[in-house]
Amino acid sequence: MTEIYPQAPARADPSEGSVPKDPPRRPRPRQRIVLLGAHAGILRLFRPDPIRRPTRPGGFSQVELAIAIVVLAVGILGVFASFAFGLQSTRFSGQMGRAIAWNRQLIEMIRVRNLAFTPGLPTSASGLNDPPLAQAGDAQTRFLSLNELNAPPFLNDLPLGTGFRRRIQIRRLSDDPGHHRYRIAEILVTVYWMDGGRLREVTLKALHRQP
Repeated sequence: MTEIYPQAPARADPSEGSVPKDPPRRPRPRQRIVLLGAHAGILRLFRPDPIRRPTRPGGFSQVELAIAIVVLAVGILGVFASFAFGLQSTRFSGQMGRAIAWNRQLIEMIRVRNLAFTPGLPTSASGLNDPPLAQAGDAQTRFLSLNELNAPPFLNDLPLGTGFRRRIQIRRLSDDPGHHRYRIAEILVTVYWMDGGRLREVTLKALHRQP
């Protein structure tokens, strides 16, 4: 096997006439021509083999897999937390709506029956001036110290076991019988309920004029 290295063409001498200079060229890898078979006349051109970088195996590493699992777990926990918050908000909204409905019903019964101006009323015994909420004890104890919704004077008007308690306060706007505000009563009704160990309440106020 005979190796033949091609020679670069000779450049013209600058002194011989005005011959433009060739622009600088990038170095090329050395080529080698190898003659295989003296009688076959076959020429093959060989170039240096390029540098091959090691390739990484396919798939994911353990670190990438662990990061993906952590991100997925955080996303799932966020979804479950949003569901729990939504259920809690829905339950609270339902309880609030029921409490407002009971509150309005109590006020309407007081106004329709004119209980605020009934002779001898309101008194503590009549149920139209309930005692204040107890400050001592936990939330459950304070809740149980309140009157039921169907306490007097609504013993036969409201059902038992509603899960709500009440506090009713009635007062005249003026203590002077000669003043026009003496014939106007303020009705303040507060309805309480327990929500996950917490004491909730909603209060409505109405004015009633003596007929």
